[in-house]
Amino acid sequence: MGDELTPQDIKRIRGRYGLTQQAFARVLGIGEASIVRYENGQKPTRANANLIRAANIPAFMLDCLERDGSRITQDQRERTERIIYSEVMFDEDGEVMDINDIYEITLTQEILNEQAAEILGDLSRLRRAAREAGDEVRETVYEDVARQLWIAKDSITDKENENPVKLAEIRGQIEGLARFVAKSSVRAA
Repeated sequence: MGDELTPQDIKRIRGRYGLTQQAFARVLGIGEASIVRYENGQKPTRANANLIRAANIPAFMLDCLERDGSRITQDQRERTERIIYSEVMFDEDGEVMDINDIYEITLTQEILNEQAAEILGDLSRLRRAAREAGDEVRETVYEDVARQLWIAKDSITDKENENPVKLAEIRGQIEGLARFVAKSSVRAA
């Protein structure tokens, strides 16, 4: 999933659980009209966007169903539970992750995406400056670093990286690349 939550993303997440717009809104505690607006192109509030992103994590939806499942039909609830139990996230000890852990993972993913995007912007400026100075070696190095950063950025939301250990590894990669870019920016100035 990219940085912006698109109407297609929302429909995909909702569809993953076979929920109607009304049922999805009720389970998440979001206004029913809001889900309709978001799926029609209105940008969700940051809080609602984070809730919807978190809904992509089956254990989060399981917690939501346990809390507000009585607000939807029994048929929808049972169908959604079957889907969730086939995809639920477990921690390193084999326990179902709780809502706070899942929210923290979602928040960490968002922060890492924002950091990576900012560093990519800095790299773009450095690469352009190297090109304008005719420094092909530096330009190539910056291109390579940008490729490494794109690989790290793309892996942030991979299902196999939805745990604190993997995200810490990705954070380390991004921070290492950020230090390189910061040192390069000082030299270029």
